[in-house]
Amino acid sequence: MPNSLSTQLKEYLIFQNEHTEIYDLRHQIPHTIFAYWKGYLMMDTPEAIDACQFSLDLFQEKDIKVMISDHSFLEGAEVDFLDWLHDYYFPTAVRNGLVAEIVLSSNHDIGNIALELMYDEDDLYQKVKRGELYTPKIDGFEPAKLLAAKIIAEKQALSE
Repeated sequence: MPNSLSTQLKEYLIFQNEHTEIYDLRHQIPHTIFAYWKGYLMMDTPEAIDACQFSLDLFQEKDIKVMISDHSFLEGAEVDFLDWLHDYYFPTAVRNGLVAEIVLSSNHDIGNIALELMYDEDDLYQKVKRGELYTPKIDGFEPAKLLAAKIIAEKQALSE
């Protein structure tokens, strides 16, 4: 597990492999999950694709609207993987109900470069209409949880 936060959340762990840990935060914030993304993400690494597909299924099956994504231990991602995210993952995430992915930075320089490419608005919004997927970068888990709660509250207010 990456850090003490994993230890605190271990009873809420719903998926784990070498690239990802996903935790159910719905006991604290409705419609919200937390994910650690780890290592170097490549298309020929089935575990990376499996983790992404698990999250996509979860968005739809459990009505997940917000994912807090901690990339502290992300070491990077190959260009083909980034292209797959833009062409398939992000549009599918929106179709499956995700409205926001709150992004926590990497501890690795190359990981942060991958994040810049991953969440570059010009690239991201080529495949996902502007405004449908909100991807703010936040420093820290607690501020991310506050933002997630605010997003959920606003979403619920709009649907009433």
